[in-house]
Amino acid sequence: MVAQGLQITLREGPEMIPAHRVVRTLDEVVLSLRDIDKVHLLRGTRATWVMADMRRRERDLVFRLKPRDVPFRRDAEDMMVPAEALVSGALALARQPVVPELFSPGTVVRLAKLATPGDGIESVSVATYNGHLGPKAILAEKVRVNAREAVRPYQIAYGSVSGTLSAVRETTRGKSVRVTVRDPIGKQAIVGVVPERMAEVLRDAWRHRVLLTGKVRRNAYGQAIRIDVDGLELLPEGNSGRPSVEAVLGAGADWLDGMDVDTFMDEVRGV
Repeated sequence: MVAQGLQITLREGPEMIPAHRVVRTLDEVVLSLRDIDKVHLLRGTRATWVMADMRRRERDLVFRLKPRDVPFRRDAEDMMVPAEALVSGALALARQPVVPELFSPGTVVRLAKLATPGDGIESVSVATYNGHLGPKAILAEKVRVNAREAVRPYQIAYGSVSGTLSAVRETTRGKSVRVTVRDPIGKQAIVGVVPERMAEVLRDAWRHRVLLTGKVRRNAYGQAIRIDVDGLELLPEGNSGRPSVEAVLGAGADWLDGMDVDTFMDEVRGV
């Protein structure tokens, strides 16, 4: 059954939680949902998260958010993808220091903030709901430590990354442009820093498949988290312009020992 919304629970410490901290925490959650939605959906109506319920249960402040209904524009199941990804991503970060699916490094940093206690908050937990509460992800110390490790460069080397250019914005100093590239395999977002001199190229590349080359920073799990770009190439959309399997195998015709491609593949498969 499709989830209806996201429940956020703030566990209160010995002192009551100041109002500004409650607002800031909810704001970080909503911004995380928007970040995930940008990676998930390149085009379309963004979900607007509204307050569905709020109550106190002893030491817990419980808030329920749901996406505002936008009929004929986007169905409810698709609008709940960010909430489900947020919970599953938090559960993943409780186990290991990885950038979860549909997360960007910035979203990981947000979860590290949410997992840091203080100002009356002992812990934050998130779960989807639909009549019954789904699996609960507690943003505790393990999430905070793993989140920081997930975005820490472990290896820096010249290389390349490919994906869809989904966001472009200038940095505060105006000397470079920050872009987001969605990895189609891991479905995470990679941050790219592009020199100002290459800004014009980005106009034609937005929302298209690109190959970026430059200094790549990877975490301990080998995930690319950032690239300092010095080269950008537009890639063909879909399968157009890509070599066929036959062409790739045919590149090493001598390896086939005189057999055609189909016969060779039958031999490999043991047919």
